[in-house]
Amino acid sequence: MKVWEFKPLDSCFFRGAKPFNSGEGGFLDSQFPPTAQTLAGVIRAAIGDAKGVDWEKFRSGQQPEIAELIGKESDHAGQLSFTGPYIFKAGERLYPMPLCLLHSEASGGWTRLIPSQETFKTDMDGMKHLPKPIKALPGAKPLENAWLDAGNMQLVLNGDEPASFIKESELFCGEARVGIERDNGKRMVNDGMLYFTRHVRLKEDISLGMVVSGADDVMPAGMVRLGGEGRMAHLKVADIVDSRLHGNDGKSDKFVLILLTHGDFLGKSEPALAGINMISACIGKAVREGGWDYKHNRPKPLKSLVPAGSCYFVEGDEQAIRALHGKHIGKRTAFGYGEIAVGIWREGEQQ
Repeated sequence: MKVWEFKPLDSCFFRGAKPFNSGEGGFLDSQFPPTAQTLAGVIRAAIGDAKGVDWEKFRSGQQPEIAELIGKESDHAGQLSFTGPYIFKAGERLYPMPLCLLHSEASGGWTRLIPSQETFKTDMDGMKHLPKPIKALPGAKPLENAWLDAGNMQLVLNGDEPASFIKESELFCGEARVGIERDNGKRMVNDGMLYFTRHVRLKEDISLGMVVSGADDVMPAGMVRLGGEGRMAHLKVADIVDSRLHGNDGKSDKFVLILLTHGDFLGKSEPALAGINMISACIGKAVREGGWDYKHNRPKPLKSLVPAGSCYFVEGDEQAIRALHGKHIGKRTAFGYGEIAVGIWREGEQQ
């Protein structure tokens, strides 16, 4: 098991699922961080290159040993498995802000959402409890584009408030770009065919990474193409330092599952977990994921992912719930989707 860390040398662009054809909108934002399939695709290609693959033969069904290693289908990981993607700040992994936390910019204070007694029918399985804050805090709202280091995330899992958090502006800055369609046959540009994108430029101490299992013997080149436009990034492969969050050992029968990476639950907002009852949830805006199916030369069907940071309040067998810490739930878990951490919540804190 190795950690693959990517440091872009220039701005980078990670396209989302928004249409970008003529007449369907002239601006396309960059999706950051990229989804797991984006970085996993870069890693699988780098492994193939390091193994000396002939990609034309590979696509025609030859070199089966490479297909067995990295997978032939886009959604089949072969012998590989991935964890992530992660954002690293000065080499330390960051965690998405749990959406059950509310922060007031004016006062700097925190409150937390927990299940209330009020129930309603949702598109999830059966009746659910509406979440409510444990205390009133004017101006408090979720922080969808914020991150926590390991120490502060552990505080949250213990049922406490974070001491500090990292804003999106500390990770990267946006750069607007303008492009125009080219006619390569005439070696000219096409009049009026302008498009606008926003790239991201990572701060000096920020990098992206995934943990990869099943290819410890591979030593890829130090430079790879990353994201849209194939811009260069420095790649470092190293032994993983185990800095995972430790499971909560507090005395509680009330647990919250926090998604650390996007979850693929087949378009549903709730994962199916045997013997565990979901009683409430704090879920962010769905992440739309597309992509290109190279085997059939067509776009992939769009998928709706539950975003990292979403929280599920659960009850059930304590041992079974605690055993989920650090595991993956849902679909495409081999690619890193659906990584969760298990925390606790305290109903007695209500005021």
